[in-house]
Amino acid sequence: MNRRQVMMLPGAALAPIRGRGQTPAPAPPNAAIDTLPPDQVMLKDYRPKSVYKIHVSEIVKARFPVIDCHHHAQSRTPEQVDQEIKIMDAAGLEASVAFMGVGEGPTYRAGAFDDGYKIYSRYPKRFYVYTGLNMSGAGQPGWRPDATIAELERSHKAGAVGVGELHDKGMGIGGTMPGGPGGRQGQGGAPRAPVQGFHPDAPQLDAIWEKCADLGMPVNLHVSDPYWSYLKQDRFNDGLMNGFSWRLDDKPGIMQHNELIVSYEAAAKKHPRTVFIASHLLNLDYDLTRLAGIFERNPNFYADISARFHETCTIPRTTADFLKKWGHRVVYGTDIPFSQHLFSLTYRILESADEHFYDQDFYFNFNYHWPMYGLALPDDVLRKVYHESALSAFKLARSKAKG
Repeated sequence: MNRRQVMMLPGAALAPIRGRGQTPAPAPPNAAIDTLPPDQVMLKDYRPKSVYKIHVSEIVKARFPVIDCHHHAQSRTPEQVDQEIKIMDAAGLEASVAFMGVGEGPTYRAGAFDDGYKIYSRYPKRFYVYTGLNMSGAGQPGWRPDATIAELERSHKAGAVGVGELHDKGMGIGGTMPGGPGGRQGQGGAPRAPVQGFHPDAPQLDAIWEKCADLGMPVNLHVSDPYWSYLKQDRFNDGLMNGFSWRLDDKPGIMQHNELIVSYEAAAKKHPRTVFIASHLLNLDYDLTRLAGIFERNPNFYADISARFHETCTIPRTTADFLKKWGHRVVYGTDIPFSQHLFSLTYRILESADEHFYDQDFYFNFNYHWPMYGLALPDDVLRKVYHESALSAFKLARSKAKG
């Protein structure tokens, strides 16, 4: 997906957008960009540098042991996993969830979990290996979850301890959007026909959620996308630089942001024995009060903070107050390939009181140009977010298991 769209700096107005079938003009080399006059600088290329002479924290290792609850395990050899372990040790990461076999419809590959589990299970105390859901044929009339449940039971017996990351960005779990920004491509790069899956509270998923509870497996589910993606893409959009990259306001037929969140909470209410961990703060980083209400109403509901550090650290006092009250339901997560820089940046945001700093080209910051601020969380909150909340979610899920 191309995260850099053409936007002009003056007035933050959108430049003319080429049709999806046209090839975009190549970006000029950095040297040319650096010498452009200010009225020709593209908003996508804007890279402010803080001029403030203030303290800069360099945190290599977290203050307390960390469990990363949102990691897409990409290693394919024992040597690659060994390298991940070295980074984890240096950064103070006690353990990590490892998402495996997450497939949607025809992209599901039987054996994806098995192949990954063989590698990651060499470190049983360092990785919580998750499986995905086989949702093949979800768009067909009369679909039943029998094969999905059978594969879920098989993966659990083989060693899976959770399910995720699942997705519903508007077309349902097991569904796919057509090609284009935020969509999927078919053969030869042609747009893929959309497939309608099932939203979280759909009756077709009831037996699956109950089976997850029976097996004591927490479910990591990602619904919606950043709020700015749904808003009108104009100069008044606060998150335009990123929202346009993940644009959803022009996708007809998808379930919208608010309805997706309502559906997710309805599923949690309908299945109180199932522990749900909402990816990316349920994409309510812009409305933490609403997320607090969902926590209050649903004791089986947690959320991870993965890939939403930038969105939340730009409102540091509000976020810190939220985590002081609800840190026992928020788990640490990254969603990014492991690196020391990744962990150091997240620790700086959570632990330090640093002000007005940038790291714009690093993964989860995408195209946002907001400055970042440290949350300066107290030790008791850090312990919860880094470690205790994850153990609480796993323990709650196991306590609901049958047999």
